[in-house]
Formats: sequence, structure tokens, C-alpha cells
Amino acid sequence: MVEEEEEQISCPVCWVSSDHSEHSDETGGDQSSSAESSSQQVIFAKTPCNHVYCRTCIERILLPDVATMGTCPMCRTAVSIFDLRHATTEKALYPSNSDVSSWPIANNVYKKFSVGIRRGLQSFQTDGIFRNTSFCFNQGHIPKLQYINKEDAGETPDVDDLQSVDFQRYHFHPQSMTFHGKLDFATPLSRPCGDSMCYSYSSFNCLLQFSSDGQYIRDGYIHWGYEPTTPDEYPLDGKWRVNWDSGEPIEIYVQKHCFNCVGINYEITLDDKHRPRFEWPLAARGFFRQQRTVVQRSNQQIPPGARGPSVGETLDWSTNLASFSKIVWKRVSMELSPQSDGRRLRIRPDEFVYRNADFQPQLPPYVATSIWGNTFCQMYTVGLASYHFDGTAGDPLAYISYEHPHTDVWPALDNGEKVPDRVPFRNIEWDSVERIFKGDICWEELYNTTWMGEDMWHYEIKFDPKFMFIKSGNCTRSNSEEPHQFGRDLVYVNAALESVLRGIRETVTTTGEYLDVVRKWRQDGASGPTLDMLGEVSMRVLDNRAESMFDFNLYR
Repeated sequence: MVEEEEEQISCPVCWVSSDHSEHSDETGGDQSSSAESSSQQVIFAKTPCNHVYCRTCIERILLPDVATMGTCPMCRTAVSIFDLRHATTEKALYPSNSDVSSWPIANNVYKKFSVGIRRGLQSFQTDGIFRNTSFCFNQGHIPKLQYINKEDAGETPDVDDLQSVDFQRYHFHPQSMTFHGKLDFATPLSRPCGDSMCYSYSSFNCLLQFSSDGQYIRDGYIHWGYEPTTPDEYPLDGKWRVNWDSGEPIEIYVQKHCFNCVGINYEITLDDKHRPRFEWPLAARGFFRQQRTVVQRSNQQIPPGARGPSVGETLDWSTNLASFSKIVWKRVSMELSPQSDGRRLRIRPDEFVYRNADFQPQLPPYVATSIWGNTFCQMYTVGLASYHFDGTAGDPLAYISYEHPHTDVWPALDNGEKVPDRVPFRNIEWDSVERIFKGDICWEELYNTTWMGEDMWHYEIKFDPKFMFIKSGNCTRSNSEEPHQFGRDLVYVNAALESVLRGIRETVTTTGEYLDVVRKWRQDGASGPTLDMLGEVSMRVLDNRAESMFDFNLYR
């Protein structure tokens, strides 16, 4: 039941007021809840910064980008949809800690999978505390975070290495398939850093937006919050801005006098005169065949009980290396805040993905006797102007896919619209004897516009006998003098290449037999750049490396 508004309120976005019986903004939006639909009464929502909007408008603002997160239009304060309260009753519009069993993602466990070796997890991949992190919605009525806190745990950890902790506060927004979760660790988690600890974490929070079918996490972030320390105990702890003459300024977080900078861990000590110092390896900075370490020290004394430089003040350092003769740290904060300071990782499916552990994605198939059924890609990436031949000889269907997120930075069509995800070939011809495909991409005819000033591209593509790669051919563009040449400017291989080679490796008895297959590509006319691409994949398969080189763009 929706309660009566006690005083007149108006929305600063659409100007609807509380004395209206229904929402009448020009966009034609209607209120999202069933209660609003039945009573036709406008509900007003209050943000944590005490600004009031009609529910329809503020939800439109918060849903499009990173779902459920945005900023207040009035003051730009960060706002979550789960922060909203009824403007008059102060009750939460989306109550927290509802029963997981009613969610569409109930009974699922989401584990981390990297997407292609060229898009790793940066430093998170090797840190024991971040490896094998999973989100569990299958253990009772409360969602859980599962993780390992062990530096030497393998890719498949023992059951005893896995630890689970309940989310203490959580929300789920079914319309956008978005989960928010927060928890505080009873005992801070610490990851070993040599003989010291770098860093310790006291909290965890995340925003996870799931795909519409609930099979993977399509967007969001995870945040490990640093354990706070006190300046009295560790006077140099906090956030610092580092400046030096030979590089761009960077920010570092010092905790218990330890910090990480460009992937290297350091520990600050105080000498007998209470002056800070630490060492760093030259190899980490690219200096080889010189001294093994650089000593960085400060002449500023920090006696027991002192708190070190205040916010805005500096700490001057010198080193025994001429190119780093002076380094200046400027203090940004006196201590670390778990809410804002920590290790934050954006979840994007073009880098890595959390997917339902039971989900088995369908990889591109391979057909050895025909073009039809195959997919050919460049740069090991499906959806990056990849060619898809989904039809048959009797019913030819082929298109170029621009579905990968990396194409978002490519130029728009000349009318300003985004390039379509799939652009079909027209005027298709297929010569099965010569293995030559011909087709046109008709920008003007299909979309009433041009792309980069060109209205049509004409393709002529010749394939190898086993349809493992594009052997030769060209793409002639309407306003370009020189056509693009396949095998030189355009290097494409079958997206199923890796799985085919794994099958071959399992059936042959010697390495020589396997390499004979690879050598035949040269006999079949593969160009130098194409052989480089084929060879890189074949050697990785020969080394029996499990991680795929290909980004199949399965999660979009």
C-alpha cells in the first residue's frame, strides 16, 4: 500500500508534483512498482544527500551505466539505487538482506575465468588472496564470498584452503539483475610479502551485474578495503603522492610501513636516528648490469610518538642513483579508510569473467570441408571485425561481427550512429572448387549512410584447403585507392584453430607428426604474418598450456 504524501513535493527533473494522481512526464515513463501501477500515485524518493525526485526519474538516472550506481543530479554525490528511501516515510525502497532463494541467480556459484592470455588479471592473478574468489548463492538463504588466503595455493586449491564468509549487508535489484554486497572480516586478511605483510584487508564490497540469463557477471567491481592503522603506531601510514624528476607522479598506499609500487612490495624501516629508509631492486626499474639495489633514505627524523608529516606536508628522499637523486612524497591522508582505500578491480568480460560454474559456453565450431559453419578472426578475437559464415551453400548467410567491446572506440557511422553489431554480406558468391568467397558490405544501401566516407566494400577471399586460415584475397573500398590484402594487412585464422590443434595433438604419437601438420600450412600458401599467428597458437598447444589465446567474446 502506498501512503499519502503529507505535503506537496515536486520532482526537479520532470516537475511532476505529489498532488498529481499519475506520472505524466514527456518521456511517457511509468512508475516501476506494482503498487504505483495499481494506485496511479507518484512515489518520491530521497537520496542520502536529501534531494528528492520522483522514483521514475531517479531510477532512470541510476540504471543505465554501471547498473544501480550514479550521481545525484543536484549535487553530484555518489548514489546507489539501494540508498533511496521513501521521501515521507523514510522507509527503504529496496530493503536489504532479502531471501536469496527468491532471486533468479539462486543456486548458482560464480567463479573467475580469464578471457584470453592477452587480457590477464594484472597483479590480482598472482595474489593468493584474490585467486579463486567466488560468489556463492547456493548455500542457504544468505550469499557468501568464497576465497583463499594462501600465497602458494594452486589454480585448483584444496578444499581446506577455501574459506567462506557471509555477506552481512546485501541487496538485489531484479530489473537490472544487480547485486550489492558488503562484509567486514572478523580478523583482517593478510597476504605475506617477504618477511613483512603487504597488505591487510578488513572489508570487502562488490557490485555485480549479471547477464539477463544469469550465466555470468557482465559488469561491476570488487573492492578489498585496507585495514586501518593509527599514525601513532605507524607514523608513515596513509596515502601519499610520489613525485620525481624522471617520471609521472603516482599515488601509493602505505600500511604498517609496507607498500606496493608498480607491482613491487617495499618495507620502510627507521634507522637508529629514526630516519626512514628502504631499498628497491634496479631490475624492477629496467636498469640491468648495475648495482643490485638502490637505497632510498630521508634525513627527516620521526622520533617515537611522532606522527610524521601532516596532510599536505612532504617527506624528502634521496637515493644513491643519480637519475633518482631526489624524490618527494606529499601526504594525502594520515590513515587508510577501508571504504575508499584498497584494491579495486573493475569486472569487464573482455578481460576476465565470473561465470556460473555449471555454465558451458558454446565455442565456435569447425568444418573442414566447407566455408559454411566456420568463423575467422584477427588478433585472436571474435567480434573484432570477425567473419562468420553461418549459412549453407544453398542458403548462404555471412556477416562481419563488431560485437566485441573493443570496437566501442572505433569511429561511428558517418551519421553518428554506432556501427551495427552484425553487418551482413550482400551479393554473395561461393566457389567451392577454388574455395573463393565474394561478397559486398553495402553501408549506403543497408544503413543510408557511409562509414569513414565509404559506401561499399567488396571482398574476395581465398581459403586454404582445410579452412584453417585465409590464404589470400583483398577488400576493395569505394573511396580507397589501394585495396587491403589478406595475408598482409588482414591476417585471419579460424577461431576454432586451437581446439582443432588440441585434437590433433591427442591423436598423434610423436612431436614430429604434430609439427608435420604445422609445416603443411606453409605448403598450403600461408603468408609470413599468417604463419606467425598460426605458429604462436600451435606452440602453445604443444606446450600443453590450458589457457586459451582466443577471446571468443562469449560474455557481452
